[in-house]
Amino acid sequence: VSLLKKYEKERKLANLTMMAIMDGFQKAFSIDAAPLNILRAIAFQSAQHFGPLKRNIISYAMGEKKLPLLF
Repeated sequence: VSLLKKYEKERKLANLTMMAIMDGFQKAFSIDAAPLNILRAIAFQSAQHFGPLKRNIISYAMGEKKLPLLF
């Protein structure tokens, strides 16, 4: 039980951060406005071409990496 509590404590901030990010994505994608659609497309295309950032975001989402994501 103590090991699980330690794990829970270590992962709590990361989980809350990821939930907030996912909530932000959901809200951003629920708005259908041409300027916002263009900005989203540009942001995702940029992320596709910036490999280290993309790998770090995926690693963070899987719980392998901690913040900051740029290093």
